[in-house]
Amino acid sequence: MSFLQAIDDFLAYMQGVRSCSPHTIQAYKRDLQQFYNFCQTYFGRDTVALEEIDKVTIRHFLGMMTETHYASRSAARKLAALKSFFRYSLRRKWLEKNPAYAVKSPRVPRNLPTVLSKEQTKRLFRNMEINDFVSARDAAMIELFYACGIRLSELIDLQFRDIQFRKMLISVTGKGNKQRILPLGESSRKALELYLAYYEKEFNRINPDDPLFLSLRGKRISARNVRIRIEKYLQAVSDGAKKNSPHVLRHSFATHLLDEGADLESVRMMLGHESLSTTQVYTHVKMDRLKNTYAMAHPRADKKKKDD
Repeated sequence: MSFLQAIDDFLAYMQGVRSCSPHTIQAYKRDLQQFYNFCQTYFGRDTVALEEIDKVTIRHFLGMMTETHYASRSAARKLAALKSFFRYSLRRKWLEKNPAYAVKSPRVPRNLPTVLSKEQTKRLFRNMEINDFVSARDAAMIELFYACGIRLSELIDLQFRDIQFRKMLISVTGKGNKQRILPLGESSRKALELYLAYYEKEFNRINPDDPLFLSLRGKRISARNVRIRIEKYLQAVSDGAKKNSPHVLRHSFATHLLDEGADLESVRMMLGHESLSTTQVYTHVKMDRLKNTYAMAHPRADKKKKDD
């Protein structure tokens, strides 16, 4: 099995068996192709055999990324792709040992997710003026992002049949083609019903298998379009925050639930995280905000005193 054939086989497995998204498959493909290109330079020839790769090769690859100023997060992601690829190659018996097994991942600084305050969230919804199809659609999208904590890809993939109005539930297909059922709040239901009224008026149709969110051309709305629309609304209330992506609403959903006493396992299930450790970042957000509140308000905190 050649190196490039092994990559193709691995990508086919990730797509067909693991049901990874096209975005994930493309990311794996880029990372593995970059590593192979590095190996061509490293060994000084066009063709490199899979069994020639050892941990020293991989460490030199990581060193190259450090020298060329790759972010540690990017390097860690590429190493994770290599580890998955070599584990797969070992299972297929193309290799006798996994060369990436003992390679340590670069230390990634912990960046807490950007979260709207509750006051900013209230302003976001107060600012929504609904008077046509586009504004009604945008309001419904924002409601679902915040009320259900869904991902951008999950929102785009929604169809009419995924909404159960009477049961106040929504069916979401997440990573790995895994489905989860989420509660639909009263505000979200009303926003969706208003949007559907404009939808039917605009396109004169509502079919169960139609995409829930459309562009003005009547096609399934694109990820780029959603980002642009949501960022516009968030920039108006985020008080200069650098990040204003739809994911900010997902982060706010999780953080505000924990603020109100929701348990971590329930939040994990609603977010669709496989591991509880992934969800625990929101407890750090909560603690970080508590520390800031304490520092600003407590008489004995080490805060800068204003001039008398």
